Amino acid sequence: QFDRPEHGDGMVQAFRRPESPFETARFRLRGLDAEARYAVQDADSAGSLELAGRELMEAGLPVTVKDRPGAALVSYRKR
Repeated sequence: QFDRPEHGDGMVQAFRRPESPFETARFRLRGLDAEARYAVQDADSAGSLELAGRELMEAGLPVTVKDRPGAALVSYRKR
């Protein structure tokens, strides 16, 4: 996680190794505003979704990487 609290945004970069059987993982983000909503955008997908800061910190951000090896880049911005 690369967080820019002064801008209210950041990004998460995740990698999947060639032998990994796991396609999806959840990453609990840190330093967010629990009461705020965040627009979340996967760099490889069209559209975005909106999640609560509390949800991103407690349940985590789900990230899917279908390719092995592969990578994902997900950005978020405080609403």
